[in-house]
Amino acid sequence: MVRDCAIKILDLIRNNDGLDKSELLKSNIEIQKIIDIILGECRCSIIDKDGNYARFGSSTDIRVIKLLIQIFLSNAKEIPPEVVSMALTKEGVIGPFKNISFEKKYNSKDDIYNIKMEEIFPNEFHVNIFNDNIEVKERFMKDVIKPYVKDIIFENEILMSKSPIGAYINKHIVRLLVPQKSNEQMVQDLIVILKSEINSNPDLIDNIANYIFINIMNNKFFKDELVSRTVDATELQKLGRISIGFNSLVESMAYECLQMIELRSFPYGEIISIKNTFNTLVAVLNVLSMSFEDLGEDEILEKIEKINVNYMNKSDVKYRDKNIESNKYEVPIEFVDVENIKDGMKNLCKMIKVLLDKKDEIDTSVYLKEVLRIHYRFIRIEPFDGANGRTARAMVNILLSSKGMLGIFRKEDRKDYIEYINEANKVIKKNEKKYIKGLSEKTMECIGLENDFLDKDVIPFLLVKC
Repeated sequence: MVRDCAIKILDLIRNNDGLDKSELLKSNIEIQKIIDIILGECRCSIIDKDGNYARFGSSTDIRVIKLLIQIFLSNAKEIPPEVVSMALTKEGVIGPFKNISFEKKYNSKDDIYNIKMEEIFPNEFHVNIFNDNIEVKERFMKDVIKPYVKDIIFENEILMSKSPIGAYINKHIVRLLVPQKSNEQMVQDLIVILKSEINSNPDLIDNIANYIFINIMNNKFFKDELVSRTVDATELQKLGRISIGFNSLVESMAYECLQMIELRSFPYGEIISIKNTFNTLVAVLNVLSMSFEDLGEDEILEKIEKINVNYMNKSDVKYRDKNIESNKYEVPIEFVDVENIKDGMKNLCKMIKVLLDKKDEIDTSVYLKEVLRIHYRFIRIEPFDGANGRTARAMVNILLSSKGMLGIFRKEDRKDYIEYINEANKVIKKNEKKYIKGLSEKTMECIGLENDFLDKDVIPFLLVKC
């Protein structure tokens, strides 16, 4: 049973543990279903089935998110370098190739899970630190950037041709007097510069220096862009009949390089995505281990609130406090007014209670239809300050599990899921005011409107056995 498996994994995570790697790699169908459900709720980016890039709250690729899920489900204590590199790739700049150790934390008093990750960059650091101190900036230009751009010029025929005599003299004569610096030497020079400006752990400063020089400056896309900008600038100089000396070429290219570096940001967002993946994983495991059966209406509401709190990774539930409308679907839609949210949720929990009490008497197809009805009603109540979609899908799986089923909402099929909601919205739009009012007052008046789209027997997720 998926529920038993989810409970087992949660128990392990509470103790900073997880599944043995060999167990995780076995073709265990329950674990694979759990991974698929978690993956469907994580923020990520994908190439959808139509070949289009789709971003769902994060630029981290879905394949990398899946690797992170497997790591967090296991008893591993660190994210390996190859996964860190992929997870922290940003704007074409490959992330640092190093491992990141982590610890799973559980606060039993508040029933909150979290993850403590090794810091790889100090929080206060920004690339434009070189602008804050003119002396540091000049040292960075002189000791690191200029030797770096000279090497690029010497390797590029087009740039060499911009100032052929000066470039030739510098490449074949001056270099004999001032030997070429290795990458390791330039990284060490950058470390010395950073230490004069940043009061931080030496390991973190090493990370910064390596990331700036190896990951940013020696990234192919960065170099290509720098060369392209320099070529364009020198072509304009020629049009203006301005002669280009080698030193002028180096100066202008170094200044352009500095500006490009300052535009790059460190991958803090991607680090947050890693932490969000863990929090989502725990939230889904809690959902899969949960049941609404044998609960009263108030207890069901408490469980729904707990689901939302877990997805929001907060200690307290926060209800929506403003009336809202949405244009994110094909047709603009309204939601239950703030003052009617509690009545709407009370009616919804009553409906859940009745459905579960009669689940053994109800045919599976009818039960599924009622689960979809509850799912849609929750969407139109939109009770919480955030994570309403994930909470709605979580409720679907808790209700389905009572009938031995589960729903997998694949990111690749997200368009189909949204289209399902769009079609329902179009139907409800015909009598939207009546429907929205009915959710908190006379819910029986909502049934006929809902049946107009529920009777089409469309299931907006992959239905599997529990």
